[in-house]
Amino acid sequence: MISAAPISSPKPTVVLGLPTKQPAPAFTFTTWDENGLICILAKIEASFTITYDIEGGTQVLIDRIPIDATSKGRCDYLLDEKPVLDVSWIGGFTFRMIFEKVGELNWGINSIDLLYNTADSLFRGSTKGGKKVARSVEGSLGMFTTQLGKSYLCPSPPVINLFESKTGKQTVVLRLTNIQIQAFQIESGKFAPMVRCSSVGFGSGVQAFPPIRFSLEQDDSVPVIVGSITIMVSILVVVGYAVYRSWFVRRVDYDTMG
Repeated sequence: MISAAPISSPKPTVVLGLPTKQPAPAFTFTTWDENGLICILAKIEASFTITYDIEGGTQVLIDRIPIDATSKGRCDYLLDEKPVLDVSWIGGFTFRMIFEKVGELNWGINSIDLLYNTADSLFRGSTKGGKKVARSVEGSLGMFTTQLGKSYLCPSPPVINLFESKTGKQTVVLRLTNIQIQAFQIESGKFAPMVRCSSVGFGSGVQAFPPIRFSLEQDDSVPVIVGSITIMVSILVVVGYAVYRSWFVRRVDYDTMG
């Protein structure tokens, strides 16, 4: 008689979940490390003036980071990699900040890039469509150097020029406002005490941004409007003088007759 083999119970399935991400402060762009801890924290307002080629010349597109932009990055400290924060939004734009340690006591920004695609419909009339990378000049971002364990705050940093990586041609002007950033040694997922920049913008430092995503194109209506206003003012001056002259002459004649 053959005995039945014992039926073994199935082994429990072990599901390895991703580490829980540390909550990020509101209205910040964030990068988490492999343990789910915040390793880069940034509040950024930025506008970009982008020059691109069209038939017979160049055109300008002005864009800025929208409120629905998303962020991701890298903080592989153990591999001695430079921390990276990428902020991306619709239209194929990615604003990239690459951080580094400066000596033993400070941190700073190694480079700033803007990745964009002139083949996108936003770049109206573009004759050289394709993916572009505009980058800051090496060694030009020393104003962001900050003590480790501190955050950097500035209402209006200097304008930063970005140059196309392939041609070396300046193609982007970057204007930052109300920026607070920190890389390295972030405790409890919050900004450390801040170091304020030495340059202080006018008033609150907030600049008035132009409307999002428009091209600066020649508009013939502007000269027409200006010309019309000039003609109207001239007519009003002539009419006013005629009325004044008529009233003045009659008044003098009346006084003489009296």
